[in-house]
Amino acid sequence: MPERPAWQGLAALCAAGMLCACGSFGPRGTAADDEPSATVPRDLAVDGLSVYLQTMHDLIEGDAVLKADVFRNAENAAAYSPTTTNRLNYALALATPGHPASNPVEAQRLLRGLLAEQGLLPQERVLATIHLQETEQRLILDAEARRLQEEMERAIAQSNAANAERLQQTLAENARLRAALDDAQQKLDAITNIERSIRERENGAN
Repeated sequence: MPERPAWQGLAALCAAGMLCACGSFGPRGTAADDEPSATVPRDLAVDGLSVYLQTMHDLIEGDAVLKADVFRNAENAAAYSPTTTNRLNYALALATPGHPASNPVEAQRLLRGLLAEQGLLPQERVLATIHLQETEQRLILDAEARRLQEEMERAIAQSNAANAERLQQTLAENARLRAALDDAQQKLDAITNIERSIRERENGAN
């Protein structure tokens, strides 16, 4: 059985621990609207963090169709019924890697905004904090990977430029040596012709 990536195990372990420690709390909406949106599956709404865990699980383990449906539901719920629950669910969907719509930059912005508010339940705040930290680490690693890639590309370009310059220098040196060789050959031929002429005059005089 293939080994599951470390971040998946960490997310599941942390979320499970929070469920056990904090007990069962219903997801909270905004002050004006505490009812969860109908556009997000809420059959597990009474189990506290289960709705978030289900979203992340489906985005990690589901097939392409399920991933697209789950993300679209989370996005629509946050747009048309922006309760705290729906916005947190959407932010966590964006923060979850492994699906085409994953967006750590936008997830970071949304999670920071939610943590700055007072609407999160304690276990939701812990979940948001964990995924914000994980998202920020991903962004740092992605930036470092891009930097290393750019450095490698620059090094390759510089190496190619240096190789091209050395090749041009070698070709120029070969051309110079060939010209010098041709000049020396012409001088040698001229000397040979002079010597031949001298011998011919000497032989004629004799």
